[in-house]
Amino acid sequence: MHVGKRMARWLAVLLCAALGSFIVMDLLPGDAATVIARTSDQARVDALRTDLGLDRPLLARLWDWFSGLFFFGDGGMLFSSHRTVWEASAVATRNSAYLVAVALPLLLCIGVGAGIFAGLAPSSWRDTITSFAAQSTLATPDFAITALLLAVFAGALRLAPAVSLVPPGGTPADNPEALIIPALAVAVIGGAWLQRLVRAAIVDARALPHVRAAELAGMHPVSVLRLHTLPAAAGQIAQACAGTIPYVVAGTVVVENVVGFPGIGTAVTRFVATRETVAVATLTTVFAAITVASFALADFLGRRR
Repeated sequence: MHVGKRMARWLAVLLCAALGSFIVMDLLPGDAATVIARTSDQARVDALRTDLGLDRPLLARLWDWFSGLFFFGDGGMLFSSHRTVWEASAVATRNSAYLVAVALPLLLCIGVGAGIFAGLAPSSWRDTITSFAAQSTLATPDFAITALLLAVFAGALRLAPAVSLVPPGGTPADNPEALIIPALAVAVIGGAWLQRLVRAAIVDARALPHVRAAELAGMHPVSVLRLHTLPAAAGQIAQACAGTIPYVVAGTVVVENVVGFPGIGTAVTRFVATRETVAVATLTTVFAAITVASFALADFLGRRR
Protein backbone atom coordinates (compact mmCIF):
# COMPACT_ATOMS: atom_id res chain seq x y z
CA MET A 1 0.00 0.00 0.00
CA HIS A 2 2.77 2.41 0.96
CA VAL A 3 4.68 1.58 -2.23
CA GLY A 4 1.57 2.26 -4.30
CA LYS A 5 1.04 5.63 -2.61
CA ARG A 6 4.64 6.65 -3.19
CA MET A 7 4.50 5.63 -6.84
CA ALA A 8 1.25 7.57 -7.28
CA ARG A 9 2.86 10.62 -5.69
CA TRP A 10 5.95 10.37 -7.91
CA LEU A 11 3.78 9.96 -11.00
CA ALA A 12 1.72 13.00 -10.00
CA VAL A 13 4.90 15.07 -9.65
CA LEU A 14 6.10 13.95 -13.06
CA LEU A 15 2.76 14.71 -14.71
CA CYS A 16 2.56 18.15 -13.10
CA ALA A 17 6.05 19.01 -14.33
CA ALA A 18 5.28 17.76 -17.83
CA LEU A 19 1.89 19.46 -18.24
CA GLY A 20 2.95 22.61 -16.42
CA SER A 21 6.03 23.16 -18.59
CA PHE A 22 4.03 22.83 -21.81
CA ILE A 23 1.28 25.19 -20.63
CA VAL A 24 3.71 27.79 -19.28
CA MET A 25 5.68 27.80 -22.53
CA ASP A 26 2.46 28.19 -24.51
CA LEU A 27 1.43 31.18 -22.37
CA LEU A 28 4.67 33.07 -23.00
CA PRO A 29 4.39 36.08 -25.36
CA GLY A 30 4.88 35.08 -28.99
CA ASP A 31 5.38 31.61 -30.39
CA ALA A 32 7.65 29.72 -32.77
CA ALA A 33 5.90 31.24 -35.79
CA THR A 34 6.77 34.79 -34.76
CA VAL A 35 10.39 33.79 -34.21
CA ILE A 36 10.75 31.88 -37.47
CA ALA A 37 8.91 34.42 -39.64
CA ARG A 38 11.10 37.35 -38.56
CA THR A 39 8.64 39.80 -40.00
CA SER A 40 5.93 42.17 -38.83
CA ASP A 41 3.62 40.96 -41.61
CA GLN A 42 0.80 39.44 -39.61
CA ALA A 43 -0.61 37.57 -42.59
CA ARG A 44 2.69 35.74 -43.09
CA VAL A 45 2.92 34.95 -39.38
CA ASP A 46 -0.64 33.61 -39.34
CA ALA A 47 0.03 31.46 -42.41
CA LEU A 48 3.16 30.03 -40.82
CA ARG A 49 1.29 29.42 -37.58
CA THR A 50 -1.28 27.40 -39.53
CA ASP A 51 1.44 25.39 -41.28
CA LEU A 52 3.04 24.56 -37.93
CA GLY A 53 -0.27 23.66 -36.32
CA LEU A 54 0.07 26.39 -33.72
CA ASP A 55 -3.42 27.69 -34.46
CA ARG A 56 -4.92 24.50 -33.04
CA PRO A 57 -6.45 24.58 -29.53
CA LEU A 58 -4.00 24.26 -26.66
CA LEU A 59 -5.56 21.05 -25.34
CA ALA A 60 -5.28 19.36 -28.76
CA ARG A 61 -1.60 20.25 -29.09
CA LEU A 62 -0.96 19.29 -25.49
CA TRP A 63 -2.56 15.87 -25.96
CA ASP A 64 -0.61 15.18 -29.16
CA TRP A 65 2.67 15.89 -27.40
CA PHE A 66 1.73 14.17 -24.13
CA SER A 67 0.44 10.98 -25.72
CA GLY A 68 3.39 10.77 -28.10
CA LEU A 69 5.92 11.12 -25.28
CA PHE A 70 4.32 8.97 -22.59
CA PHE A 71 2.85 6.25 -24.81
CA PHE A 72 5.41 5.99 -27.61
CA GLY A 73 8.55 7.77 -26.38
CA ASP A 74 8.23 10.37 -29.12
CA GLY A 75 9.71 13.63 -27.86
CA GLY A 76 8.26 15.64 -30.74
CA MET A 77 9.93 17.80 -33.37
CA LEU A 78 11.39 21.29 -33.55
CA PHE A 79 9.23 23.84 -35.34
CA SER A 80 12.22 25.57 -36.89
CA SER A 81 14.13 22.62 -38.38
CA HIS A 82 11.68 19.70 -38.17
CA ARG A 83 14.38 17.64 -36.47
CA THR A 84 13.30 15.40 -33.62
CA VAL A 85 13.90 16.74 -30.14
CA TRP A 86 15.99 13.68 -29.31
CA GLU A 87 18.22 14.28 -32.32
CA ALA A 88 18.51 18.03 -31.75
CA SER A 89 19.50 17.59 -28.10
CA ALA A 90 21.76 14.53 -28.46
CA VAL A 91 25.09 16.37 -28.69
CA ALA A 92 24.18 18.78 -25.89
CA THR A 93 23.13 15.85 -23.69
CA ARG A 94 26.41 14.08 -24.36
CA ASN A 95 28.37 17.20 -23.44
CA SER A 96 26.41 17.60 -20.20
CA ALA A 97 27.03 13.93 -19.42
CA TYR A 98 30.77 14.65 -19.49
CA LEU A 99 30.22 17.59 -17.15
CA VAL A 100 28.11 15.55 -14.72
CA ALA A 101 30.67 12.73 -14.75
CA VAL A 102 33.34 15.17 -13.57
CA ALA A 103 31.22 17.37 -11.29
CA LEU A 104 29.32 14.68 -9.34
CA PRO A 105 32.35 12.87 -7.82
CA LEU A 106 33.91 16.24 -7.00
CA LEU A 107 30.67 17.40 -5.38
CA LEU A 108 30.49 14.24 -3.25
CA CYS A 109 34.10 14.65 -2.12
CA ILE A 110 33.56 18.28 -1.15
CA GLY A 111 30.19 17.77 0.53
CA VAL A 112 30.93 14.54 2.40
CA GLY A 113 34.49 15.53 3.32
CA ALA A 114 33.57 18.99 4.60
CA GLY A 115 30.51 17.64 6.40
CA ILE A 116 32.53 15.02 8.28
CA PHE A 117 35.27 17.56 9.02
CA ALA A 118 32.74 19.96 10.58
CA GLY A 119 30.50 17.36 12.23
CA LEU A 120 33.31 15.72 14.19
CA ALA A 121 33.92 18.97 16.08
CA PRO A 122 30.61 20.86 16.38
CA SER A 123 30.86 24.47 17.56
CA SER A 124 34.63 24.43 17.04
CA TRP A 125 36.56 26.86 14.88
CA ARG A 126 36.63 24.42 11.98
CA ASP A 127 32.90 23.84 12.21
CA THR A 128 32.29 27.60 12.30
CA ILE A 129 34.50 28.30 9.29
CA THR A 130 33.23 25.36 7.22
CA SER A 131 29.58 26.05 7.98
CA PHE A 132 29.99 29.77 7.30
CA ALA A 133 31.57 29.00 3.92
CA ALA A 134 28.75 26.60 3.02
CA GLN A 135 26.02 29.02 4.09
CA SER A 136 27.66 31.88 2.20
CA THR A 137 27.85 29.74 -0.92
CA LEU A 138 24.19 28.75 -0.67
CA ALA A 139 23.17 32.37 -0.15
CA THR A 140 24.97 33.46 -3.32
CA PRO A 141 23.26 33.02 -6.72
CA ASP A 142 24.68 30.32 -8.96
CA PHE A 143 25.70 32.79 -11.65
CA ALA A 144 27.67 34.86 -9.12
CA ILE A 145 29.58 31.81 -7.87
CA THR A 146 30.36 30.85 -11.45
CA ALA A 147 31.47 34.40 -12.27
CA LEU A 148 33.76 34.38 -9.22
CA LEU A 149 35.35 31.12 -10.33
CA LEU A 150 35.82 32.61 -13.78
CA ALA A 151 37.59 35.62 -12.28
CA VAL A 152 39.88 33.42 -10.20
CA PHE A 153 40.68 30.47 -12.46
CA ALA A 154 40.41 32.11 -15.88
CA GLY A 155 41.43 35.66 -14.95
CA ALA A 156 43.89 35.64 -12.06
CA LEU A 157 45.37 32.13 -12.26
CA ARG A 158 44.84 31.49 -15.98
CA LEU A 159 44.26 27.80 -15.34
CA ALA A 160 41.08 27.53 -17.39
CA PRO A 161 39.50 29.21 -20.44
CA ALA A 162 37.03 32.02 -19.87
CA VAL A 163 34.61 30.36 -22.32
CA SER A 164 34.14 26.60 -22.11
CA LEU A 165 34.02 25.71 -25.78
CA VAL A 166 33.94 22.25 -27.30
CA PRO A 167 35.67 21.73 -30.68
CA PRO A 168 33.23 21.42 -33.61
CA GLY A 169 32.51 17.73 -34.16
CA GLY A 170 34.44 16.87 -31.00
CA THR A 171 33.65 16.13 -27.38
CA PRO A 172 34.62 17.77 -24.08
CA ALA A 173 37.33 15.12 -23.81
CA ASP A 174 39.09 16.89 -26.70
CA ASN A 175 39.29 20.06 -24.61
CA PRO A 176 39.15 18.95 -20.96
CA GLU A 177 40.10 22.43 -19.74
CA ALA A 178 36.61 23.50 -20.75
CA LEU A 179 35.20 21.37 -17.93
CA ILE A 180 37.21 22.94 -15.11
CA ILE A 181 35.09 25.98 -14.27
CA PRO A 182 31.61 24.55 -14.89
CA ALA A 183 32.46 21.37 -12.97
CA LEU A 184 33.87 23.38 -10.08
CA ALA A 185 30.80 25.65 -10.02
CA VAL A 186 28.37 22.73 -9.91
CA ALA A 187 30.50 20.89 -7.32
CA VAL A 188 30.99 23.88 -5.00
CA ILE A 189 27.33 24.89 -4.97
CA GLY A 190 25.97 21.36 -4.63
CA GLY A 191 28.73 20.44 -2.18
CA ALA A 192 27.74 23.30 0.12
CA TRP A 193 24.20 21.93 0.34
CA LEU A 194 25.47 18.39 0.91
CA GLN A 195 27.89 19.57 3.60
CA ARG A 196 25.05 20.84 5.76
CA LEU A 197 23.23 17.49 5.59
CA VAL A 198 26.32 15.37 6.20
CA ARG A 199 27.38 17.54 9.13
CA ALA A 200 23.98 17.03 10.76
CA ALA A 201 24.18 13.26 10.19
CA ILE A 202 27.62 13.06 11.81
CA VAL A 203 26.55 15.15 14.80
CA ASP A 204 23.50 12.93 15.31
CA ALA A 205 25.59 9.76 15.00
CA ARG A 206 28.17 10.96 17.55
CA ALA A 207 25.39 11.46 20.08
CA LEU A 208 24.37 7.78 19.96
CA PRO A 209 25.18 5.81 23.12
CA HIS A 210 27.48 3.24 21.51
CA VAL A 211 29.47 5.94 19.71
CA ARG A 212 29.83 7.95 22.92
CA ALA A 213 30.87 4.79 24.76
CA ALA A 214 33.61 4.12 22.20
CA GLU A 215 34.92 7.66 22.57
CA LEU A 216 34.89 7.51 26.38
CA ALA A 217 36.67 4.15 26.28
CA GLY A 218 39.68 5.89 24.73
CA MET A 219 39.39 4.39 21.26
CA HIS A 220 41.38 6.29 18.64
CA PRO A 221 39.23 8.97 16.94
CA VAL A 222 39.89 7.51 13.49
CA SER A 223 38.75 4.08 14.66
CA VAL A 224 35.63 5.56 16.23
CA LEU A 225 34.84 7.31 12.98
CA ARG A 226 35.45 4.23 10.84
CA LEU A 227 33.85 1.60 13.05
CA HIS A 228 30.99 3.47 14.71
CA THR A 229 30.23 7.01 13.52
CA LEU A 230 30.22 6.47 9.77
CA PRO A 231 28.20 3.20 9.89
CA ALA A 232 25.61 4.94 12.07
CA ALA A 233 25.39 7.93 9.72
CA ALA A 234 25.70 5.96 6.48
CA GLY A 235 21.97 5.86 5.72
CA GLN A 236 21.50 9.61 6.12
CA ILE A 237 24.65 10.38 4.15
CA ALA A 238 23.67 8.05 1.30
CA GLN A 239 20.20 9.60 1.24
CA ALA A 240 21.69 13.10 1.07
CA CYS A 241 24.10 12.10 -1.71
CA ALA A 242 21.24 10.69 -3.80
CA GLY A 243 19.37 13.95 -3.28
CA THR A 244 22.17 15.92 -4.95
CA ILE A 245 21.67 14.19 -8.31
CA PRO A 246 18.74 16.40 -9.42
CA TYR A 247 20.79 19.53 -8.76
CA VAL A 248 23.79 18.24 -10.69
CA VAL A 249 21.60 17.42 -13.69
CA ALA A 250 19.24 20.40 -13.70
CA GLY A 251 21.51 22.90 -11.93
CA THR A 252 23.85 22.99 -14.91
CA VAL A 253 21.40 25.27 -16.76
CA VAL A 254 22.69 28.48 -15.15
CA VAL A 255 26.33 27.39 -15.01
CA GLU A 256 26.48 26.29 -18.64
CA ASN A 257 25.01 29.56 -19.84
CA VAL A 258 27.48 31.66 -17.83
CA VAL A 259 30.55 29.88 -19.23
CA GLY A 260 29.13 29.20 -22.70
CA PHE A 261 29.36 25.43 -22.34
CA PRO A 262 27.32 23.74 -25.11
CA GLY A 263 25.37 21.41 -22.87
CA ILE A 264 21.72 20.62 -22.35
CA GLY A 265 21.26 23.68 -20.12
CA THR A 266 22.36 25.95 -22.94
CA ALA A 267 20.12 24.05 -25.36
CA VAL A 268 17.06 24.45 -23.12
CA THR A 269 17.71 28.19 -22.82
CA ARG A 270 17.91 28.45 -26.61
CA PHE A 271 14.70 26.47 -27.03
CA VAL A 272 12.91 28.79 -24.59
CA ALA A 273 14.13 31.85 -26.49
CA THR A 274 12.91 30.43 -29.81
CA ARG A 275 9.60 29.29 -28.26
CA GLU A 276 10.14 25.61 -29.00
CA THR A 277 7.35 24.56 -26.67
CA VAL A 278 7.52 20.84 -27.45
CA ALA A 279 11.30 20.67 -26.98
CA VAL A 280 11.23 22.54 -23.67
CA ALA A 281 8.36 20.42 -22.33
CA THR A 282 10.07 17.17 -23.37
CA LEU A 283 13.42 18.05 -21.81
CA THR A 284 11.76 19.40 -18.67
CA THR A 285 9.92 16.10 -18.34
CA VAL A 286 13.24 14.25 -18.61
CA PHE A 287 14.71 16.47 -15.87
CA ALA A 288 11.62 15.81 -13.74
CA ALA A 289 11.94 12.05 -14.28
CA ILE A 290 15.56 12.14 -13.12
CA THR A 291 14.54 14.19 -10.08
CA VAL A 292 11.74 11.78 -9.17
CA ALA A 293 14.05 8.78 -9.59
CA SER A 294 16.72 10.42 -7.44
CA PHE A 295 14.32 11.21 -4.60
CA ALA A 296 12.90 7.70 -4.85
CA LEU A 297 16.44 6.37 -4.44
CA ALA A 298 17.00 8.73 -1.50
CA ASP A 299 13.79 7.50 0.16
CA PHE A 300 14.85 3.89 -0.37
CA LEU A 301 18.30 4.50 1.13
CA GLY A 302 16.76 6.35 4.05
CA ARG A 303 14.46 3.45 4.86
CA ARG A 304 17.40 1.02 4.91
CA ARG A 305 19.08 2.84 7.78
